[in-house]
Formats: sequence, C-alpha cells, structure tokens
Amino acid sequence: MCRAGVSLWPRPSPSWTPVAGRVLREALTGPLSGHQVMLMVDDGVQRSLSLDLLLTGLTSPTVLLHTTTHNTDNHFTTQQLPTAQDVLLVVVGTGSPWLLWSPPGWLSPRVVLVLVAAQTCSARKHFQSPLLQNTPSVALLCLNHKPQTPEYSTYSVMTHLPLSANPEPVSLGTWHPDTFSNVEDLFPDQFQDFDGKSLHLTISPDDAPLVFQRDDGKIDGTCIRILDAMSSWLNFTYTYKSAIIDWGERDENGSYDGMLGEVQRGESAMVINYFTITYQRTKDFDYSVSFFTEGFGVMLRDPPPLPQWQGILYPYTGVVWASVGGVVILATLAYYFASIRELRLSPIESFMIVLQSLMNQSVSQEPRVWVSRGLLGLWLLATWVLRVSYTCNLMAFITVPVLQPPLTKLEQLAEADLRLCMLDYGEFVPEALATSTHPILARLGAKLDLVPTDGSLTYEGEEYCVEMVVAGTHAHVETYSYLRLLFRDLGHHDVYTLREQLYLGNLAFFFTKNTPWEYKFDVGMRRLVEAGLVWQWYSEIMEEDRHSGKVRESRLPVLSLSHLQGPFLLLAVGAGLATIALLAERLLHPNTTSP
Repeated sequence: MCRAGVSLWPRPSPSWTPVAGRVLREALTGPLSGHQVMLMVDDGVQRSLSLDLLLTGLTSPTVLLHTTTHNTDNHFTTQQLPTAQDVLLVVVGTGSPWLLWSPPGWLSPRVVLVLVAAQTCSARKHFQSPLLQNTPSVALLCLNHKPQTPEYSTYSVMTHLPLSANPEPVSLGTWHPDTFSNVEDLFPDQFQDFDGKSLHLTISPDDAPLVFQRDDGKIDGTCIRILDAMSSWLNFTYTYKSAIIDWGERDENGSYDGMLGEVQRGESAMVINYFTITYQRTKDFDYSVSFFTEGFGVMLRDPPPLPQWQGILYPYTGVVWASVGGVVILATLAYYFASIRELRLSPIESFMIVLQSLMNQSVSQEPRVWVSRGLLGLWLLATWVLRVSYTCNLMAFITVPVLQPPLTKLEQLAEADLRLCMLDYGEFVPEALATSTHPILARLGAKLDLVPTDGSLTYEGEEYCVEMVVAGTHAHVETYSYLRLLFRDLGHHDVYTLREQLYLGNLAFFFTKNTPWEYKFDVGMRRLVEAGLVWQWYSEIMEEDRHSGKVRESRLPVLSLSHLQGPFLLLAVGAGLATIALLAERLLHPNTTSP
C-alpha cells in the first residue's frame, strides 16, 4: 500500500462511516479480490475509518491515493502514479468530489465503484459525472435503509445505462457479499444494448476496398460491412458525412485536423477509413483491436519485354546451353570410338552424325554393331526431348512477351532510376521517409514527390501519379489494396506491385479518448475476424469488377515479322556458316568434283 497527499473533500456524518468501512472491506475481499485496486478516500471519511486495519491482510494489491489540489494533471509525480489502473474505488461523503467531475488525463480505469458513506446519496448526479460517463463499468453503493442504529443499515447497489433513453439509475439489489461475489455480478454489461443510439461518422468515400461509393451512390466497403454487423449486434444506427478530407495531422499543441480532428473534438464518434495503429495515435485516441494488416504498396510499370531476337537463346538458360554443348561433345567422342572399326569415321563425320539427329535430320550412315546402334539410339531419344522442349519454349516466347526481370525489393527501388509519387492527404508516410535513419528508406524519401489533392477529379488527384507510372518516370506509393483497385478501375493492367510493402501496419477504428463502449467493438471485431468474415468481405470486393466496361482484353496475338526475328536470325547465321563452309571447301579442294 502506498499513500500520496491528503484530500480536502467534504466531511460526511461520521456515525455512518463504520457501516461504510464494513462494506468497503467486503468489497475488497469479495468481488474486487485479485484485482489491482486504486483506492481514493474522502478526507472526512478517512478520519473516521481505520484504513490501516481495513486494508490489512488483503490479497490483492491496493494503492491509496489522494490529492490536495484540483491541478489534476500536473500535481502528481511519476513515483506517485500507480503502474496499473484496473479498478478505481472511490469512497465519498455528502459532496461530489472534484475527482468525478474533473478527472486527470492519466486516470482511465476500466471499472469504478463509488461508495457513499453518508445518509444522503444523489445517484443521478454521481452517474452524470464525466468520470463515470467515460468508464466502461461503474457501480454505486448508496444507503437504502436508515434505522435508528447505523450498524443495521443496508446498501443498495446501482448502475446506469449511459446510452439508454431513460436516464434513471438502475437498481441491482441490496448489497451482500454472497450476492455480489464476483465482478460480473457487481458490474453488469452497461452496453449490451445501445438502445437505438445514433452515432455520427465522418468518412472519406475514396478509400477502396475499406470505404468507397458505388456507381449507384451507396457507400460500401470492408469497414462499412463491419460497421453494419456491429450496428445489428449492438442495436445502434449511424449517420455519416461523406467528405473529401485529410486523415489528420497533429500540431505542436496536440490538436489534430482532418478526420482525426473531428473525432478528437467529439464531432464524430469514430473514424473507419485506413488508419493504422501508431504510438502517437494510441496516446491521443481510443482504438479497437486490429481487423486487418496491410502496408503501403508501390506500383510500377511492367518492365519492357526482351528483344525478339533473343528468342533463339531464351528457351534454355545458360547452364542448359552449356550442358547441351558438353553432351554433344561427349556423344561425338563416344560414337567415334564405338564405330571407328566398322565405319572408320573421322571425328568431324562423327560430329555431323550427332548434329544431324539434334537438328531433326536422318542419319546418313547407320551402324551395324550393336554397341554403336545402342549409343545412337540413346542419343536419338535424348535429342527428341531436347527438340520438343526447345520448340515449345520458342513458341511460347514468340506468342507471349517475356518481360525483363522486375523489381522485387525496396532496395532495388531505391537504386533504380525512378522517382516516387504519392498524394498529399495527411498520411504519415512522407514524413516518416524523410526523417528515417534507415539508408534505404531515406533514399526513397529523397525521391518522393507529393501531389496535392484535386477535388475536381474522380480519385482526388491520384490520376496524376497514375500518369507518371504509365510514363515510366515514377512509382506510385499508396495503400496496397487501394493501388490494385485504382489501376484496375482506370484500365491500366501493364503494371505490378512491389513484393515488399512500406510500413506494414495494423488497421483499426479510432474513437474519442475515453469512449466507454469501445470495448464492445473489440469483442465484436474479434468475432468477425476469427469467423473469417472480414477476410471474406475483403476478398469479395477485391475480386469483383466494379467497372465492367474496363475489362482487360485477352486474346492471342497475331504473329508478325518482329515475332520471328529469332528464327530468321538463326536461318541467316546457318546460311552464312554454310556459305563459309562451301567457300572453304572450294579453296582447300579446288579439283574435287561431285560424283
């Protein structure tokens, strides 16, 4: 147990404090047992209670904390603040302490129990305090029976439903440690039903596949379907303002603009667009569990195809070509030594016989010795496999363009002669790249060109980056899934995305700080993710063609002379070699005549 400061709250009537002490002890040893408890006691109540005796022998850690001033955010030192905030137990007197109405920024317990150690108890007033309004689970203990002797008094347990149309406190029964033996009994779910509450959102409709506007004007997307499922489960409705607005940047005073600014100011209940969980956002907002993991992709134009003349070499790799050459030499030597006595062939003649079968020509001299015939038969079978594989790959090369090796890593992109383009709508990526100490990311940041948003265009200015990609001067940086849909919808298919993604992050909904019902979205989203529904919705949107008029044509190409560069080049080389051989023969054997 640790103590800090002295509280100056109004004093209650001391005759009722022993009863409050008994209930306090029962709560700490009963439903609150095993939880980290922060205990804050009215100064007047504390003087009438033997706190040291009440807190003796508790199995759960209990921190006794109270202050001397309303300067709530700056009065405490780091050593005075508790390391965990699980349960806050407040013992008050006749007044309503400032702690309930002006809670410090660091105070965000999940559970608050208020024990009123006085004859009068204004339950509605306590429940209207900001601390209880912003806490997920709250309960209030008030005296409900006032006999002549205080020791026979009983306490009533009450809670409230913040989203209900009926603001009256809800009675849970009379306090007894056996009746309220666990936390679930003492703190029932206050947000099991939102009672038709209407939540207002601000969304950007140009954020496919998460949020986008269909051709019929309806808003759809993975996040919209998540929101629809949550609204059906929790019984709430939602309205939204569809606007082209920045995501939101934080200034030096801690204030945000854009969509996050509207959430921070309470103008919107949450944001559901592409927002990743970052350290600064977790400090300034409440956020749900992650429902999807994605980063920023990089879209590039397809590399140019290989020159058509390389078709004569493409069917085999360099290693295969070297292996074929070695096998030809070995086959020539083996056939030469196997048939030397029978056919008396020279090495050149043996090489020509081996080469004839490789070129799909008949053998001019057939051996009779079984060893030579066996070797020649094996070689004919091997050359048949080589001819078929070469021919098929050559046909594929001629009919389907073979691209040069694409970029696959960020390191290759940083070294390439390409700049980067990104729409300037308030995302953290440009600043993160510009200030990065990682050499690869720093080089990418130095090559990044930001394009301003343009509300007159369908995609708010993304078209400018698309044109740069098609021109081959830039690579487009944007959220991975959005990039794929953007280029597909604009009819550009000769592009590809880099395998590596920038700043892979976890997507989540963000809420106003201290939103008490945020935990319900955690529960619902976990169920949707574990059931596979989020991935199913995402896949359906990515696979469907929302713009049927922009389907990529798929047909076999018509062969032209350019496709046959390789075969005609091979023919020219062969004719040239044959001419050289003929001239050499005439020069070396001028008197030889054909039979």
